[in-house]
Amino acid sequence: MSRLFALICLIVLVQDSRSVDPANYFVDYYSSSVLGLLNLFELEREFMDNFIVYADVLQEKVDNLKMYIDSLDRGMHENHKEREGFVSNPLNAFGLIRRLHQEWPKWQNYTKKPLGVAQLTAMQELLSEAPEPYDMTESLKSMDRIERAYDLPASHIARGLLQNKQYDTQLSVRDCLALAQHKYESGDYIRASMWYREALRHNGEPNADIINSVLGNPLEGVDLQFARTIVIRGLGLSDHSMSRETIHELASNFLNQSSPRDVKIFINHYLRQSDEQIGNELGTVQKPPTAHESGCRGLFPKRTNLVCRYNSTTTPFLRLAPLKMEEVNHDPYIVMYHQVLSDREMEEMKQLAQPMTNGMSGSELANLTEPLEIVARVAWLIEASPFRERLNLRIGDMTGFDVSDFKALQLANFGVGSYFKAHYDYRTERVNDLGVTELGDRTGSIIFYASEVPQGGATIFPDIQVTVTPQKGNSLFWFNTFDDSTPDPRSLHAICPVIAGSRWTITKWLHQWPQMFLKPCSPRAVERTS
Repeated sequence: MSRLFALICLIVLVQDSRSVDPANYFVDYYSSSVLGLLNLFELEREFMDNFIVYADVLQEKVDNLKMYIDSLDRGMHENHKEREGFVSNPLNAFGLIRRLHQEWPKWQNYTKKPLGVAQLTAMQELLSEAPEPYDMTESLKSMDRIERAYDLPASHIARGLLQNKQYDTQLSVRDCLALAQHKYESGDYIRASMWYREALRHNGEPNADIINSVLGNPLEGVDLQFARTIVIRGLGLSDHSMSRETIHELASNFLNQSSPRDVKIFINHYLRQSDEQIGNELGTVQKPPTAHESGCRGLFPKRTNLVCRYNSTTTPFLRLAPLKMEEVNHDPYIVMYHQVLSDREMEEMKQLAQPMTNGMSGSELANLTEPLEIVARVAWLIEASPFRERLNLRIGDMTGFDVSDFKALQLANFGVGSYFKAHYDYRTERVNDLGVTELGDRTGSIIFYASEVPQGGATIFPDIQVTVTPQKGNSLFWFNTFDDSTPDPRSLHAICPVIAGSRWTITKWLHQWPQMFLKPCSPRAVERTS
């Protein structure tokens, strides 16, 4: 069983033959799950607590120094006569000599005394756990993924407006610049120009002068970079045969040869334009959305021939406790079961989700040289527990399938902006290649949605135009194979980027051979489409 489980886990986590860098795979990244982001939130909170204590210690030192200075009460003594009169007083003269001889050296030593050493040490240790460059890169990719998948304007995102939902958080000028630079470096000059523009139009931040004295002026040179990005886009449209290096060189020459006044007029022209105007002027072609994008944006046509009903026939137990079942698609068969996971069970699941490792995403539709991505944190419930046994019984009631030969469940927590590329759950060729024949291919799949996902994170079937919005406590079940157990390519599915929320799921794959007598092979009901 241990060998079989290891092989099946390999198939689940590594979706194709592309290699994964082991150094990356075993690192607990913050960006791959909301669970990781919660850990990062606590890390920053602890850092801030130490930072505040350190600042208070320094402030106490400043207050003590000011208190001593105020206690001297020497007066201003602005001219020579006043100063001479002061020191000619024997009391003042004695006090002056005594202070310089006895007190001021001690105060100087006080200023040199290191303070907040414990806090400085704690902050240094916390920073050793700060996000790695990988986390920063993945965070930028996640924001780009949300922007593209849902066709969200940069101006909306910057102001906290996501799909007509206004949040009370806005991006800072440095946030906008980081997104702009990422898009510029990836060659997406239209979106880069939009984000540079948002940075330049950003309202001034409180105490900006003080913050900039430490972090640097974020807008230094951004106006010229904004102009450069627009010129690069224009040159690329004028001659598609030019190399990237040539275009960049021509853009630099153009700006260098232009007068500062002309460059300023050029920049202000584009700053005043709306998103639509600047898009039209830069030659933005409004391409029709892909099937994946349409599914994520909720643009698939609504079905009218589907019903909801109580399922009381799959197993005898359902005659006593029928389940609420919603038809999602008839062919291939997809159904949603409602309210099959309680809040208590969801919390129980999270307690059992240890240890968690990186979950990988790869697409059978992509080039085989494309690297795999870490998209979630996953855990396997291998050991027997009341929770696992209850859920497997419930899965048997919903599907009518035998799950006794492989009872493990996969738990997953996705990060903000995380997604899963379009893929198939069946693995006929891979199973045969690895010699995993004990259970056969994955005949069916079932996913439990174990958390609220306010925005994004839908499961889509792009080829049959089906979108399923995750609903807390519900489960989604579908077949991956035809009636004769050959793969059904219409079961191609993907997960849309999570916009907001913590997407927890429980996944179970239902294998072929244990169902030999429960779902025997039969001639195909429909012909396989190409």
